[in-house]
Amino acid sequence: MALLSYLAALASALAAAAAPAPTAPAAETARRVEERHKSVRDLQARFVQTYRSRLLGREIVERGTVSIKSPGRMRWEYRDPEPKTFVSDGKTFYFYVPADKQVIVRDQADTRGVTAQLLAGRLEILEHFEVGMETLEGRERLRLTPRKADPELERLYLDVDGSYRIRGIEIVDPQGNESRFEFQDLRENIGLPDRLFKFDVPRGVEVISG
Repeated sequence: MALLSYLAALASALAAAAAPAPTAPAAETARRVEERHKSVRDLQARFVQTYRSRLLGREIVERGTVSIKSPGRMRWEYRDPEPKTFVSDGKTFYFYVPADKQVIVRDQADTRGVTAQLLAGRLEILEHFEVGMETLEGRERLRLTPRKADPELERLYLDVDGSYRIRGIEIVDPQGNESRFEFQDLRENIGLPDRLFKFDVPRGVEVISG
């Protein structure tokens, strides 16, 4: 009987060892967020962007609308306090400030590019980030830390709702500056036209490659 009990206990232990380990809450949340946003073909929303400079101690708040469409296309239309436009057709990025009469053209996105990839479900979260949960002002949020050093990104945070839809993204750079995006009136899979992501340089505007 002792031998049978020992064998039964051993079999139970081996079965437990072979079973997959319970998924950590942060990793499970990240998977669900990624899965939820992979179903998004396009989206449009109102946004509020708050930028805090650690060095200057200043805070800048801007508002506008954002449109995103796979693969890699986006359009940020800032309305307040100053009109400006940030457009990507998936290959080239255009940043236009009418008051400056300049268009900056480049092939690399900034924090808006990371934000768009997350919203469009085009960023493999667990592959590129270590994840954890944090509580801020009574709400839980997902913390993402790059697995490889990034000169533009120290860490970022995701606020998600009960359906794992991203409602807010906060990005912290290595200098401690923070950019936070909050989204309202999100509409998904509404058939945004491709022409929305085409930028025509206005006449008389200086073009700067950067």
